[in-house]
Amino acid sequence: MTMLQEIITGAGHTSAIDWWAVGILIYEMLYGRTPFRGKNRQKTFANILHKDLTFPSSIPVSLAARQLIHALLNRDPAARLGSNGGATAIKEHAFFRGINWALIRCMRPPPLDAPLELIKADPNAKDVDWDDGAMLDNNSMDVF
Repeated sequence: MTMLQEIITGAGHTSAIDWWAVGILIYEMLYGRTPFRGKNRQKTFANILHKDLTFPSSIPVSLAARQLIHALLNRDPAARLGSNGGATAIKEHAFFRGINWALIRCMRPPPLDAPLELIKADPNAKDVDWDDGAMLDNNSMDVF
């Protein structure tokens, strides 16, 4: 997950950092990559601080979803969605229209546009014994 600019600059942070993380998570779930990734750590940090947020046109995502992500990834923590109204402000966003939050645990997920195929076990794959009984002793932790 991409580090937040408040942490990079050492300016301190509030709970608004959590809403940034939600924005990054939603972006990664929809686009399959992080929005500010650079070739190395320094470039990633520079991108977080200065690069404009972009949305790949090759992946169709609703306007409401892009607006939500944009509001969550606002560089100004005080203006970031959720910073003032908390979760209520986010729940009221158009992206979540139609969700009855009080009954969300009882809801069924919507059907997928494209059905997922079951992944069948490879007949040539070897079973792995994950429980080999090995235990770390106290001295083995010295390397950490």
